[in-house]
Amino acid sequence: MRDRIEQAIVKNALEPEWESVFEPNSYEFRPGRSCQDAIGQSYIRTCSGRDTWVLEADIKGCFDNFDHESILNIVGNFPKKELIKGWLKAGFVFQVKFNPTEEGTPQGGVISPLIANIGLHGLETYIKATNPRLGVVRYADDFIVTARDKESLETAQDLIQAWLSQRGLELSPEKTLITSMEDGFDFLGFNHRHDNGKLLIKPSKKKVLDFCKRIGREVSNLNGVEQEVLIKKLNPILRGFANYYKGVVSKETFSYIAHWVWQYLWSWAKRRHPIKNTKWVRKRYFKTIKGNRWTFACTTNDRRGKEIEKTLYQIGYTPIERHVKVKGEASLDDPFLKEYWDKRFQKLGKSYWAKGSNYYLVAQTQNWKCPICGESLLNGEELETHHIVPVVQGGLDDVSNLQHLHKSCHKQVHSRIQVL
Repeated sequence: MRDRIEQAIVKNALEPEWESVFEPNSYEFRPGRSCQDAIGQSYIRTCSGRDTWVLEADIKGCFDNFDHESILNIVGNFPKKELIKGWLKAGFVFQVKFNPTEEGTPQGGVISPLIANIGLHGLETYIKATNPRLGVVRYADDFIVTARDKESLETAQDLIQAWLSQRGLELSPEKTLITSMEDGFDFLGFNHRHDNGKLLIKPSKKKVLDFCKRIGREVSNLNGVEQEVLIKKLNPILRGFANYYKGVVSKETFSYIAHWVWQYLWSWAKRRHPIKNTKWVRKRYFKTIKGNRWTFACTTNDRRGKEIEKTLYQIGYTPIERHVKVKGEASLDDPFLKEYWDKRFQKLGKSYWAKGSNYYLVAQTQNWKCPICGESLLNGEELETHHIVPVVQGGLDDVSNLQHLHKSCHKQVHSRIQVL
């Protein structure tokens, strides 16, 4: 615990400095940035009339092979440089045997993602210095380079390999490819392809098929449970997939998934009542909601005994909402951009909760901020909903009795209550 606390302190000291200089098109492990921002930048580079060739690059064993000295040299004269060196050299114990770490960054460490980004800092600048017309989008150790001709990317690939070798890294031969936009490529689970000159970004076929198989396994594993339990299990899975892909051309994909979800649920319902007819099974497990006669739903009781309707998330009806990419060099630590980030997080919050729901109204009442720390609710930290008057004391799920808090802030609130 002491080690993780020290890492958090050092990270808090290092991150603002590096966020002010990090390259504009690196996105993972950075506050205020997401996968959707990376996809937004790839759209800008490969949309109609722009780049038509892509280098799909993957660094082989990136986090396992970083050269320690290169990272320490980049960190420079940071006051706690020796602590960082200690974490890099700490080693690990596996099956009661100590294994030294002469290279690579510690997996699961609080500061590890930041160190990895520091280690890869400069790649975009280097690539564009060799050819300013190239585009770069990096998400951790996965990155793409875009160009208008194949030859530029072949040259860039050799130069990138030389740059990486200075840091003890190399490109993965199996996963590094040069692809035409007519053939398309997958990046971060999204397929990019030119169709008659028009760019289409969709969920990748592999991710969709894997997701459908996962839903099938989840339903199969819950054969004997009540309908309410199954709905509770599937809803966050379906909603998570929809939220990840709702910013691209996904309507057809969502409908396809909805079809397979219905097939799995219908088989699940029929297995529970093998001697009942189709009409009886439909009435038992499916309700008519908003004109849809096949909505998987049930009536149950909340913790106060009040009847409520539990409905499966209807992924097929998920609206497409275009994601607005973060500004290239915008940093959360820049005091002059406070208004920009407040407006951005507020907009993200409006799409995070269903409009008109109690949770949406709670966030709106709080002005989309955590009342404990004053930071934006959607700053990347995990969220929890707090009952001001506890449920055991008769507290209701009304807007006036609820607060959205960051998980760490929620713990603080309950720690104070216990002390009192």
